[in-house]
Amino acid sequence: MKGLIRNNFYSMESNMGISFLIAAFLAATPLLLPDSNFIPRIISIQILIFIVNTGTSLHADNVAKWNKYELTLPVGRKKAMLAKYISITILILLGVLMGGITLIISSAAGISLESSAVLSGYTYGLTLSAISVGIMYPLMLKFGTDKNELIMILSAFAAVGIMLLAAFVLSPWTEGMNMHHPFVALIYTLSALVIFIASYFISVEIYQRKEFA
Repeated sequence: MKGLIRNNFYSMESNMGISFLIAAFLAATPLLLPDSNFIPRIISIQILIFIVNTGTSLHADNVAKWNKYELTLPVGRKKAMLAKYISITILILLGVLMGGITLIISSAAGISLESSAVLSGYTYGLTLSAISVGIMYPLMLKFGTDKNELIMILSAFAAVGIMLLAAFVLSPWTEGMNMHHPFVALIYTLSALVIFIASYFISVEIYQRKEFA
């Protein structure tokens, strides 16, 4: 399992460097633009940019025909897919870590942040990431990575759409369509968790049936 996870990160090594550079630049933004309103948005983006690497990893595997070799290893397809989703979870956690660094820098810069704003930034980032990758990964696995950029964009739009739908459905109980309401945030966060878990099982099913030339 550790070897599979390690290979997943090897396949996106160069892109990971770019993600860290972007996240580090964003983390330093409070020093240049000391505005508390931007911090939650920065945290959300930092979490989101790391999951882009999942498409890169899958594309690299297809080019190198890694999946065909992977099937010769003493691991089942289900365990191989579990390693993929553990890798995705690690990517999301790296974004969370970079968000924490942003908060430390913001505090050092004398920027005062309300806990609700910080929670909002993390909630948006985690929800968008989990839903986006939950939709994106099975689609790329099923249809290939030739149009991975398009699939990524459509998945991100779908994630935003699900969050807006949750806010709309709950609007009678939240004094209008309020994305910042705690109840709305709870619902779309739980929805993201369900979609991510369901995505794993769907991907396992696709991978079990997939033939590799």
